[in-house]
Amino acid sequence: MSRIIDNITSSDLNRLKQLFSPAKVKDGTNVVLSGVFEIFHRDFSVGITSGEKLQLTPRDIRQIRKIIKEQSGFDLLTDPIPNSRTDMAQFFPNEKLSSRPVKEKIIKVYGILSTNINGRKYDLEEGMNIEISLSCLKSIDHNQIVIVENYEAFSKFRLVQSDMGSNPLIVYRGDKEGGVISKEIALAFPEIELVAWFDTDPKGISLAFASGAGYILIPDLSKETLKDHGRSNLFNNQYQNWEQVSALIPPKLKLLMSSVEKGITQESIMANGISVRLYKI
Repeated sequence: MSRIIDNITSSDLNRLKQLFSPAKVKDGTNVVLSGVFEIFHRDFSVGITSGEKLQLTPRDIRQIRKIIKEQSGFDLLTDPIPNSRTDMAQFFPNEKLSSRPVKEKIIKVYGILSTNINGRKYDLEEGMNIEISLSCLKSIDHNQIVIVENYEAFSKFRLVQSDMGSNPLIVYRGDKEGGVISKEIALAFPEIELVAWFDTDPKGISLAFASGAGYILIPDLSKETLKDHGRSNLFNNQYQNWEQVSALIPPKLKLLMSSVEKGITQESIMANGISVRLYKI
């Protein structure tokens, strides 16, 4: 008798689970003769072939359940497909069958004065932040959340001159390594005022509007300041985003960026002491 569970895939397991609806258990069903069903037919004489289909009777379905349970201990009728690799490894050699990613999205946060999350208060030194799985962030006791595009701007947000409250929670938007979490924050904590701070260029403004935030931070710029500290490639290379966002930003900023044809980064805003202010989306 072959060990069918040694080579079973996540797709196979999902197909097998679909057999156990009340109607199929009672009346049988037809499935495509491929993958795990081809092995069941070839090695265990389960079902009758009809072209590219395999006809399964209620008895065949019960036999499939029996074979999987004998080889793995997993009951296709009653057991849910495990979410984690650890739980999956209790039944199947290929623990990667789990539908849940091994590495969850990691969120980096800190408060300007104190970090108040999950019912606790943390006093962090400058330059420190808390890393926590997004799924483990259960509560935030701050009136404002600021989601920040770039890591350096996130880590040095205390240098930013703004008209925000005294103790916002600063959140790093994320990257490929830990995952991007803009939308997730907006959905998980809709009752808290969410502010987006991204580069002041067409792409950054577009990302800020897409983050789900109710406010964005925009810099107080003069024409001379933008000319001196802005970069033309942050406007010219992103012009495809400009038409989308130009109608959404304050008219003064729109006129300024259009005339100077430059954008400005978060790092340049901080380095040159340029203040930022809230703008309601």
